[in-house]
Amino acid sequence: MYDLNPDNLRDVTETIMGDSEYTLHALYALKFMAENLHADLSVDDVYVTEGSDGLTSGLFQKLANPDKSYYLGFVDLYKGLTAIAKGFAGDQFEDSHEFILDAAGETINRINGDFVIAQTKSGIEYSIEPQISLDSTQVFSVISPTRILHIPIKIGDCKAEILFISL
Repeated sequence: MYDLNPDNLRDVTETIMGDSEYTLHALYALKFMAENLHADLSVDDVYVTEGSDGLTSGLFQKLANPDKSYYLGFVDLYKGLTAIAKGFAGDQFEDSHEFILDAAGETINRINGDFVIAQTKSGIEYSIEPQISLDSTQVFSVISPTRILHIPIKIGDCKAEILFISL
């Protein structure tokens, strides 16, 4: 597990991601979280699963361009998203399911928005679909992954994962 902070962000991201096609997007995600979550943040080495292995309930947002489409997701639905929401909201945290989804959803919107703006400036256009919250019974009927890249994270005492889901 690697403690993450703004000073070691790029080195840790490159170490855990290797030559992944999602390294740049992961850097945006981890940068936003390191700078904006009011909690200790650490990450572990990524791992990849094939098909739908490892897919579970969470909050997801699809990004697409003519060359590829994929989802960025945060899982697990309650403990992981609670940690993200609590870290993002800081002292204003409310322990309600709706607030947890809103705060975690705002985190995904900010990460994907920053990433897409930077990509547009580089000449690569993406569209972003509205985020969706899916439980374990819904996720398989909505998302059909070919491959999932998992980034295990720890926010304070809670564990979660950032997923990049290839379609």
